[in-house]
Amino acid sequence: MILLLVYVIIALGFSFLCSIAEAVILSVSSAYISVLEKEQKPSGAVLRHLTEDINRPLSAILTLNTIAHTMGAAGAGAQAAIVFGDAYLGLISAILTLLILVFSEIIPKTLGATFWRALAPITAYFLKYLVILLYPFVKMSEWLTKGFKEESPLRGLNRAELHAMA
Repeated sequence: MILLLVYVIIALGFSFLCSIAEAVILSVSSAYISVLEKEQKPSGAVLRHLTEDINRPLSAILTLNTIAHTMGAAGAGAQAAIVFGDAYLGLISAILTLLILVFSEIIPKTLGATFWRALAPITAYFLKYLVILLYPFVKMSEWLTKGFKEESPLRGLNRAELHAMA
């Protein structure tokens, strides 16, 4: 039973970190980064570097999150079968799915999107080292998605949005 709880807690914990980091990096504004840089906060430069190629930190986040979900589900499923028997495997899977949805997706993404200013500096360093740690996966992701990137300096803006800004 203890090993089952360990698998679930580790999977939820890593996934929680990934989801909160994803929400923060996608919520942080260029203006906020500029303020950090003007105040000569080192996290400003780190955030600028991360957001200049947003696919790198996102690839690292999604890689770790996928590993956490896969290993957590496999480990928890195997332990649940040992502890409760095969008859309860479906119920345990449903409970784990609900736990993942609530505690590693909904809550952390809401927290990250709401408190991104407070979380951005620490998240910057977490993501900097996560990209380094998972660099082979990040490079593979870049290679797989290189045809989907927009190279325009006005990336993400369509004609209507540009008109609305003017």
